Amino acid sequence: MQFNDNLLAASPNKGIKRIMGKILQFIARKFPFLPPQIRAFLQQMRGVKFSEYSAVFIGEDVYFDDMYPELISIGRKVIITEGVRILSHFVSANHERTSEAPFFFYKGAVEIGDNVFIGMNTAIVKPIKIGSGSMIGANSVLTKDVPENSIMVGSPARQVGTLRSVPR
Repeated sequence: MQFNDNLLAASPNKGIKRIMGKILQFIARKFPFLPPQIRAFLQQMRGVKFSEYSAVFIGEDVYFDDMYPELISIGRKVIITEGVRILSHFVSANHERTSEAPFFFYKGAVEIGDNVFIGMNTAIVKPIKIGSGSMIGANSVLTKDVPENSIMVGSPARQVGTLRSVPR
């Protein structure tokens, strides 16, 4: 997967759209009585792309990137458990620092395939693709692409096994 080479000097100014997105994000994350499909619907309203939001389970306190939610896409029958963080913008460690631009960010797509399970408190911190049928263990940190039907655990996550394919 290639990174988007567009480095960003500051966050984009999206005005009222960003404010509304933050309100929807807050409701989706902090209201424990909301059904998981309503959480997915609220995230879709913010710009997160779902193949079918009603076929996705999103637990409480799941954070989707505030700056570029439209770069996140999620397949069908995905389970995202409590406390997961999904980012689509990142700090560049390779940028030459100056007093005018001490930090630069780059952005990239996060793609989650069908039939994926993401365990509690997992962080997705780079532009990656998670292959269909994969399982990500709790407290993992994903920094690279995940092959289909993989079991990934750890910080940084590494493949520890494979799963049989799920019939479509």
